[in-house]
Amino acid sequence: MKKFAFLSFLLLSAATLFAQTSDHLNCFAVLAGKGATTDGSVILAHNEDDSGEQMLNIYNVPRNSMGVNNKYIWVEFPGMEVSDAYLNEYGVAVASDGCNSREDREDYTDGGVLYEVRTLVAQQARSARHAAELIGKIVEQRGYRGSGRTYVVADCNEGWVVAVVRGRHWLAQRVPDNKVMTIPNYYCIGEVDLADTANFMGSPDIISYAEERGWYNPATDGKFLFRKAYSHPNYYNYDRNYVRHMSAMNYLTGEEYSTNPDEYPFAVTPNRKVAIADMMQILTSHGENVEVKIGGNRKGGHPVCICTDVTVTSTIFQLRSWLPVEIGAVMWATAASPCAEVYIPWYCGMTKSPDGFQRFSTAAEALEKHMSDSKDKRKNYPDAIAWKFVDRWHSVLEDYDGRIAAVQQKNAPFQQKLFKGQMKFEKSLRKFWDANTFEVVKPALLQEALNNYTADAYKEYYGIIGW
Repeated sequence: MKKFAFLSFLLLSAATLFAQTSDHLNCFAVLAGKGATTDGSVILAHNEDDSGEQMLNIYNVPRNSMGVNNKYIWVEFPGMEVSDAYLNEYGVAVASDGCNSREDREDYTDGGVLYEVRTLVAQQARSARHAAELIGKIVEQRGYRGSGRTYVVADCNEGWVVAVVRGRHWLAQRVPDNKVMTIPNYYCIGEVDLADTANFMGSPDIISYAEERGWYNPATDGKFLFRKAYSHPNYYNYDRNYVRHMSAMNYLTGEEYSTNPDEYPFAVTPNRKVAIADMMQILTSHGENVEVKIGGNRKGGHPVCICTDVTVTSTIFQLRSWLPVEIGAVMWATAASPCAEVYIPWYCGMTKSPDGFQRFSTAAEALEKHMSDSKDKRKNYPDAIAWKFVDRWHSVLEDYDGRIAAVQQKNAPFQQKLFKGQMKFEKSLRKFWDANTFEVVKPALLQEALNNYTADAYKEYYGIIGW
């Protein structure tokens, strides 16, 4: 009896330790093909979740003097290697979700890569497919030093998910135009067909290597599923992953899914065309539409699901092909948890962030000090707007059930105003570009208009919430 009790204690302790150490693995992504959306845009939506002191900065990074690197918008969290999101001048967006793998062998050159992956996409990619190719190439050349991750990349025509594994293995799959893919913190690519080069790319030994390691046995396992073979079992069967996955798929399809991720499709066909508002609904989910709940609420009564109490920003990239990319590629972003904040648009053609969003006067200095200057951020940069958003969110968390309704009532009318004003604003920009060639003929005036639009939106928002 004592032996059984001790064994139970060890199992419970191990489960508790796993829950604690994996608590930061809450990021979530949604990727919709252009045939699945109401306006024909490709939409990439993402919640970035990180604990500890996090400071949101958003930089507009110009091309360098040699014209080698792309111009891009950089959503930066100082000191973080896997948290930043980007939108570059070609309308290529990238974000990612941690996906722990089974791989325990280290195979690196020059220390491998981690943070460099997404910066490479921002600086060099000219399409989503090109981004997937770049990621695969750098992983093969230098090796990935994290356990595993899925990079989600999109442009105005298509979206790809790129799963990387510790070392030099990787796999990418294109999301069909008429479908929507949802991604928690485990690999979601299932069946693999590298001969279908229009929809797949990756390591040629992706299946045989799994067989060699004993992760896949065709005689007993049936068809090969990358997600099952390569995912770390603890994360693949973790309720915080499959419940969030269920919630998003349920919302998109109206169907109910089991708790067995083996049965989940790579992507679903939604039961209607989806819009930016649908993405917001998914990213703010607290599990209201699933019977299975994630174990327990956290401090302040905040329910845990896709939206968590450590969601530090939520971004939705609306990527449209029928406008110049400066206008057609838009990042809707929150400055804290999306259930308590408004999504405000940042246009690809912007060249300046609103006041308070940059701790340094230049993006070059931010790039140089991203990893080296990352401690005591609040103490060292007290005037950043990030802390006002952090304090607002912490105030809500003190009594979530008692305060969230009032916060959302303030936010909702302004969010609707931004939705309705988008078309009118973009129509006013027609004088800055040629409708036949899509060439921007008055770039300086367009940049000023875009910069002012986002800056004015924040000023109005600050007035609404009493800042």
